[in-house]
Amino acid sequence: MSWYITLLACGLFLIGIEIFVPGGILGVFGAAALLGAAVRGFYIFPLWLAWLSVFIILFLSGAAVFIWMRYLPQSPIGRALSLSQKIDKKDQDDSQWKPGMTGTALSELRPAGKAMINGQRADVIADNGTFIEHHAAIEIVRVSGNRVYVKEVNVESEM
Repeated sequence: MSWYITLLACGLFLIGIEIFVPGGILGVFGAAALLGAAVRGFYIFPLWLAWLSVFIILFLSGAAVFIWMRYLPQSPIGRALSLSQKIDKKDQDDSQWKPGMTGTALSELRPAGKAMINGQRADVIADNGTFIEHHAAIEIVRVSGNRVYVKEVNVESEM
């Protein structure tokens, strides 16, 4: 009888500790201890009481998981163990670079390099992987996350 109670208590304790110690090993040992308690119950109890013991262990384990999933995230411990940051916007929404802005290449873009756009330095990428010469006039084609894609524009053709 003492091994039954010991295995049952250790199994529940190890599964409870699994919340705070990640990795799954303690949870596996806890499940094995609960399984051992269920098997041990067949040796010490009559058959009907052993099956009742198995169902009680399953019911208590299910209830513990339900309570853990339902109430732990709202508890102070659960809030400390989980991330609460919410992301409301995409990266593009806050970008200062917009398609159509023009500037000058500060370095050769092969295909990436530096550019001066609206008086600010920017890391840019030549659209379609083309090479753009140093001091060439450029225009922003698209912005994807933190990548600014540009193309070379001819100043003479726009006048």
